[in-house]
Amino acid sequence: MKHAVKAVLAVGLGCLMAQAAQAEESVRLVLDWAFEGPQAMWSAAQKSGCFGQKGLNVTIDRGFGSGDSISKVASGSYAIGVADFGSVLAYNAQHPDAPLIITFIVSDRSSASVNMLKSSGITKPLDLQGKRIADTQGEASRMLFPAFAKANGIDMSTVSWVTVAPNLRQATVVRGQADAAAGHLLTVVNGFVSVGVKRDQIVSMPFAEYGVDVPGNAVVVKPQWAQSHPQQMRDFLSCTVVGIKATIADPQAAIASLRSYNSMLDATLEAQHLDFATHVAVLTPHVKQNGLSNIDPARLNSAIAQIADAMGFVAPPSSSVWTADYLPAQSELAVSNP
Repeated sequence: MKHAVKAVLAVGLGCLMAQAAQAEESVRLVLDWAFEGPQAMWSAAQKSGCFGQKGLNVTIDRGFGSGDSISKVASGSYAIGVADFGSVLAYNAQHPDAPLIITFIVSDRSSASVNMLKSSGITKPLDLQGKRIADTQGEASRMLFPAFAKANGIDMSTVSWVTVAPNLRQATVVRGQADAAAGHLLTVVNGFVSVGVKRDQIVSMPFAEYGVDVPGNAVVVKPQWAQSHPQQMRDFLSCTVVGIKATIADPQAAIASLRSYNSMLDATLEAQHLDFATHVAVLTPHVKQNGLSNIDPARLNSAIAQIADAMGFVAPPSSSVWTADYLPAQSELAVSNP
């Protein structure tokens, strides 16, 4: 009799485990860039066990810029991606019949920038007229540059672009083949340092400080996927918040969680990179006061209008770009110890 009970229990347990396995949702996530300090929020979320606890089997892969992650989500090869806010708007303008939608603002402040050597003599935005700027085709700062140009009176027709691979932007400037390099502020500055340029010899112009008040990185999906997976979308964003808060509460542990994706990382250097991303782009005064991914409607509309005007397309309604339908409760989004 005991053996029969054990057998029944074993079968029942096996069925429950099988059902749980079948119920688990596989989700592929593509990041905006490589597994470096600013991406530690994702490995920290994975390490926390949050995804698994919510029945999500999340695979995380590196990206190669916003254009890359957007195209991968749009093609359906990834369910969720991380991409620059302005790049998503530009993509939607070019693909009105198959737009993507933003469900979470990761970076409240864009890190788009243009950077040059002090020896160039470029000290203000207008000095960029007639100059050559190195960047990757489709990179977020390049996409957003027209907004920066318009806000600062730069004649775009006088600016020429030198298209290079991401790792060659800084070397192109040092060799004199370009006058400046556009890109994520931290990435470009560190790239200059890596090729022997001292930090005090770098001049940086973050777009956010020159009239371009727009969000940066965001979580992007196909609207159809989110609508057909509402609970999974909510659970994913809940774990996103867990990851962000983990990088704030224990940045060293967050950096350590990256090692399973990048065993060669320099922990000290990437901790500095994470600190920069956290305090410059993520934990802005607005976020400290209002919580994560709580974008003011007026600012949202202004950002959309500014980007659309600069890039030459009709500003879409904010509802076609952003939805708060899948956000966690406000109590979860609050940052209690910034």
